[in-house]
Amino acid sequence: MFFDFDQGYYHYYPNLVNDKIFVGQEEADFILDGYHIRKLSQLKKVRIKDDKCNEINRLNGVIHGVCTPELDISSWQSVFEGLKALNTIIIVEDENNKEFFIGEIMKAGKSKVHLRIFDVDGIWQENQEVVPYSSITKVSWKTRYAENWEKYLKNQF
Repeated sequence: MFFDFDQGYYHYYPNLVNDKIFVGQEEADFILDGYHIRKLSQLKKVRIKDDKCNEINRLNGVIHGVCTPELDISSWQSVFEGLKALNTIIIVEDENNKEFFIGEIMKAGKSKVHLRIFDVDGIWQENQEVVPYSSITKVSWKTRYAENWEKYLKNQF
């Protein structure tokens, strides 16, 4: 998948899609790396990947790890309410403006999400970050990065 904000491309196994957003599991270096939600409005091009890497993924059983999350994607609010119920660390990004937030969902409103975030030292910030849905380019969870933070911060949230 190729997006407006990046010259590179991303490999995804698709899970869910509607007319506005796409949910997929990213594959990088023969490993699935969590779930990602992307806006279809920022999608430039999709190309089906049928090469040796895809064959290796099949032989290594990577494809067996592809499973659709139980998530209502009918609106951003339902997405964030579903993710909040998972009680997991999430990452919210605005790749157009190079903004990155990692933490937990406090509240999902009609037009924005309230996040309790932590900094690069794992220190929870006092003020919540309020992110309008219109600025979000990617939401991810169960990534190696997020799961490592969660492992060490679990007793703090």
